[in-house]
Amino acid sequence: MPNGKLESTLPTADWVGHPAVAAWLAFSGKTAAPEHIDVLRSTIYRLAGAGPAGTSVIVHYCRMKKALIERTVYDEILPHVPVTAPRFYGLKPETSDFAWMFLEDVGDRRYSDADPVLRSLEGRWMGLLHSAASRLPAARSLPEAGPQRHLNYLVTARNDIRASLANPASLEAGDIDLLQGIAGDLDAVECDWADVERICASVPSTLVHGDFCPRNAYVRHSRDGLAMFPIDWENAGWGTPAVDLFRIDLPAYVSIVPTCWWPDVCLEAVQRLATVGKLLRCLAAIFWQTRLKATAAHCLKGQIAALRVLRTRLTEAVLDLRRTTRVGVR
Repeated sequence: MPNGKLESTLPTADWVGHPAVAAWLAFSGKTAAPEHIDVLRSTIYRLAGAGPAGTSVIVHYCRMKKALIERTVYDEILPHVPVTAPRFYGLKPETSDFAWMFLEDVGDRRYSDADPVLRSLEGRWMGLLHSAASRLPAARSLPEAGPQRHLNYLVTARNDIRASLANPASLEAGDIDLLQGIAGDLDAVECDWADVERICASVPSTLVHGDFCPRNAYVRHSRDGLAMFPIDWENAGWGTPAVDLFRIDLPAYVSIVPTCWWPDVCLEAVQRLATVGKLLRCLAAIFWQTRLKATAAHCLKGQIAALRVLRTRLTEAVLDLRRTTRVGVR
């Protein structure tokens, strides 16, 4: 992830020998230390003035699996499609499991889906990405990101929930009711899975971001006006574009998507796919929450609170999908 909320700026005395600085200098061949180091997250740093022509560089220490997926997207796909994207400088392996990743700093202005101008900008950006990336072999090499990925999320989350219910010592009565309810909801979603697969199968596959949201996109001014910079591509894959359509400007998306890629594209079809995307995003969020192994009481309470919100969203998503299929939209 290139950017993030500034947590701290390291004093000059801490620059010498800092792992992020050492990794960048070894990778780039430069010798001058940065002007200062901003800590964006515990493993993400901004090296001010350390990049080309005095620009800043984002240095991210991350798992190799994530780094390799992001490298494929930043280096082999995005430069070949007509969209704006952070410049990718490269990777430096640290161990067999971890690497340093170096990216252009694209600023601090986050995307907001509450801003109609930015929503329209993102709708057009995503339409260009989906239609152009569908022709690139590198996109097809990415992990599967269609209905099967999210069915796996459903099954795994449900198994984790039922494992927690088998050992409920740390759970309160209300927590148990919530988890039982979510497990039952996931059973119901699985019963409707044929509808999900059918709607997704009606749309060509392409590169998908997989986790597009305000925290994973930035905007900045360019010579041509505002430009969009989605980041954090570790969930990228090849599959239905449904998951990327949640809360973007769908008419703007349709205005960009060519019929040579999606022959039956129209606002109704895109809205139908976005309804599926809303459900898939809920399943992914529930999966990631159930993957967290809370050991402290306050962490468990936070996890339960998040799952309570997600159950409400899941209920809404299921109702939306059923309304879509009930009115005969096929």
